[in-house]
Amino acid sequence: SFAVTYGYIGIIAATMVGNVLLFQGFSTASERINKRVRDAAFNALIRIEPAYFDKRTVGSITSALEEDAALIHSFSGEPIRVLVMNLSSVLVGVVISFVFMWPFALLCLFSLPAMSFGAEAEMKIYYGEDDVHKEDENSPGGIVVETLMNIRTIASLAIEKQRSDEYKKALKEEEHGLIKPTFFRSCTTGLGFAMQMWCMALWFWWGGFLLWKYPGVWSYRDFLISMFSLMFSLSGMAAAMMGITKREKAKEAAARIFELIDRESKIDPLSSAGKKGV
Repeated sequence: SFAVTYGYIGIIAATMVGNVLLFQGFSTASERINKRVRDAAFNALIRIEPAYFDKRTVGSITSALEEDAALIHSFSGEPIRVLVMNLSSVLVGVVISFVFMWPFALLCLFSLPAMSFGAEAEMKIYYGEDDVHKEDENSPGGIVVETLMNIRTIASLAIEKQRSDEYKKALKEEEHGLIKPTFFRSCTTGLGFAMQMWCMALWFWWGGFLLWKYPGVWSYRDFLISMFSLMFSLSGMAAAMMGITKREKAKEAAARIFELIDRESKIDPLSSAGKKGV
């Protein structure tokens, strides 16, 4: 029991040190990139002529400065970090499983993609990433925020009824637009759980068959270690994949940010060029 305790302590210490080094390294680089992007975007905004803000809402401008920069920040360090975590988790689990019961591990290796799909669907529910609601400036929440932020302008123009009608229309569109994505989300989640259960049933059947056919070669302990090492490696991989920024969203955010940064203002208040002494 002391050996097991010392082993657990060693694993805990190695995990703590590894996670600190992993997240500290990638977070430092990502935060530096994030600061540069935000500073450049803000400097570009204060240089733009006033007519630019007449054509765009406050929500879209603040979104470009906050959400787009946050997406670039998330995507700058995530791919390598997730790759390192996934490789570490899967490789360790597969190696341990092969050492203790290689025929069982071989079958599990073929069923790994199906189990990964099911584990990812399960983690999306736990982390709340299966929500199909998308908030933007034309959504009900976006209309409410935009209206309240500019309530004086709306009151002075007497367009309260118009904003109320836009809010009701957005509610109806959102209600009808949720049926199809919710149906597909439910089917995907159910399929993920079903694949997990069928794979686990196959694992138990194959493990029981091996124990019955070759009682002197492998023991029940070998079967449990081989199975749970793979299951825990899948859980680690699914947890690492949660919250990862989609590549398409990050590319769109980067395009919007750099379009703003590279834009030449017609009236630049911070520029020293132009006529002087007039």
